[in-house]
Amino acid sequence: MYRVPFVEERKMDVPGKKDAHLSVLQRMAFAEKMAKLGYWELDTKAKRFYWSAEMYRIFGIPEERNDGKKNLFRDYILPEDLPIYKERLIDLLRHHKPVAGEIRIRRISGQIVYCKFTAGINGRRIAGTFQNISSWVRQRQLMKEAREKAENANREKTWFLAQASHDLRQPLQALQLFTHALQSSDPTPEQMPIIQKIDASVDNFRTLLDNLLDISRADSRQILPKTESFNLSELLSALCDEYKIVAAQKNIDIRCRFSSVWILSDRFLLERILRNLLSNAVKYTKGRIILSCRENEKHIIIRVIDDGIGIRQEEIERVFDEFYQSSAIPENRSHGAGLGLSIVKKLTTMLQGKISVRSTPGEYTVFNLYLPHKI
Repeated sequence: MYRVPFVEERKMDVPGKKDAHLSVLQRMAFAEKMAKLGYWELDTKAKRFYWSAEMYRIFGIPEERNDGKKNLFRDYILPEDLPIYKERLIDLLRHHKPVAGEIRIRRISGQIVYCKFTAGINGRRIAGTFQNISSWVRQRQLMKEAREKAENANREKTWFLAQASHDLRQPLQALQLFTHALQSSDPTPEQMPIIQKIDASVDNFRTLLDNLLDISRADSRQILPKTESFNLSELLSALCDEYKIVAAQKNIDIRCRFSSVWILSDRFLLERILRNLLSNAVKYTKGRIILSCRENEKHIIIRVIDDGIGIRQEEIERVFDEFYQSSAIPENRSHGAGLGLSIVKKLTTMLQGKISVRSTPGEYTVFNLYLPHKI
């Protein structure tokens, strides 16, 4: 039985004229060693095995242990992994298509080595490779552990947000009652602006808590869509009437364009999405908002358009990120924490829909909400 001779690394530093005497087989042996990739071959007619030098290094056994007739795989592959290897070879013999897999071997020293193997067939010869992937497997395990730690940390963050949001609601509601009591207690002209600012701050605080609670519930999957069939145009009409009152106080014109459309979805979640989109439009528009709805064979498409400051192209992909606020709008910091659109994205995904945005800075912004007819 012929074996590829071992080539020492010092002889193969930089191939050149001094290494011209090295054979192709020696160079292949060196390449195998660098790649930790061994080659084996079985002559099914002669019943003889061939292993390259790297195969012996991977399995940690001396070459003299193999007389060319003994199948060493059975002796060194872990018993619980041996069925995997045999199953792949059966598939190879049955279908004559290359196979591959991952198994573990136990060296004579007792060390466990993770290997990736391949095998193919050509006439009476079955051949394949073994590659030591222990380092890669260790890295994969470390990445898995890191991901699990990150997921645990995220769950803890979600739980904290939910608890904090819930616990802060009671004093916040009490604060709202106090401001309402002050407004109805005949305050002086000097006191009224201060009370109004306090009330506005409380309202912003309440919105932030609602958004934090929505984010935590969505991340922890506590929100599950409850589907029902309802007339979407009725919901749109109610929201349009409500926001027209709010918009009129700011000299904003809201126009609604939709006809009767029925949908099978979660009414509450859809209303939450639309409220966030409309509130966002009211916040940034110059004076006009359009709420429209149409349908095609695949989707119901709800569109919210405003003629506001717009979104720069480099920010389009980030507007749905949590806590993201455009640096081009300094007053953003006084209007919330940048959670509204991230909630829109999460809830839209729950409803098996899609949300997109296009904008021209200084001219308009269009949010397109694509919803299936039923979920």
